[in-house]
Amino acid sequence: MGADEPAPPNSIYSADSSALIHAWRRAYRPKNFGFIWERVEELISVGRLFVSVEVFKEIERKDDDLHAWCKDRGDGFCVQIDDAIQLHLRRIMENYPKLVDLAKGRSAADPFVIALAATSHPRMVVVSEENPGKVRIPDVCNAEGIECIRVADLIEREDWHFG
Repeated sequence: MGADEPAPPNSIYSADSSALIHAWRRAYRPKNFGFIWERVEELISVGRLFVSVEVFKEIERKDDDLHAWCKDRGDGFCVQIDDAIQLHLRRIMENYPKLVDLAKGRSAADPFVIALAATSHPRMVVVSEENPGKVRIPDVCNAEGIECIRVADLIEREDWHFG
């Protein structure tokens, strides 16, 4: 999708913990950007924004307030690992073994974010704040033909405005 092309209507998103934590703690704090979080809640309520159970677990370990917010969104927000996700997860880990590096603290949830996006119909858009590197979420998404955007891109493509 080029810069001048309109976003597909009603895109569905698989969010990484980096996107939610970045937005919650740094870029779009709820105290000052409540309207953003109201729109995020709308996406969740209409079934257009999801997190893998592994992302939920990662947030639980890193941010109490954000974890409570995620937990309040209900079971529809957090996707459990099914057979299709498990099969795709296995393939991602075989093809991109450096995506996860527990010794360096690299996210164990990353392949789940991508597998969730890849197995949905229509295919989800991944939302991540990771920068491309040797093997990061944006790199694997690019190699797999999965669109990967940042939170600011999500806000723009959804046409959210203040006031």
